[in-house]
Amino acid sequence: MIPVIIFFGHTVFLAWAFAKSFQNDGLVQAFLNVFFIIILFTVGWTLSDLVVGLFISASGYEIAIPANKAAQFFLKITGFVRIYGNGFGKLIPKDSISLVVLTIIEYFFYRFYFRQTSLK
Repeated sequence: MIPVIIFFGHTVFLAWAFAKSFQNDGLVQAFLNVFFIIILFTVGWTLSDLVVGLFISASGYEIAIPANKAAQFFLKITGFVRIYGNGFGKLIPKDSISLVVLTIIEYFFYRFYFRQTSLK
């Protein structure tokens, strides 16, 4: 669920960046900004996945899952846990954490970038 929310947020941000760039700078600059955001996202995700992979195993960690159905539901929707039927699950946070790290870095970068471009 966390990756879905992050991808949705990036899609909304892409639409906002296109509209803002189109209003301020024209159609060509709007498309250039969209391509710039897409390239930074793909390269940034690759690099953040590499760095997070140094600290977190890609194969995940075996954990005991609580018997409470509500707790199981919340664990499932985070995207961090794959639950097996025998009361155990595999904690796989690498992709979600790398996307969260990337989004935090992108937030500060784009905040600076769009503040600089809007002053022109």
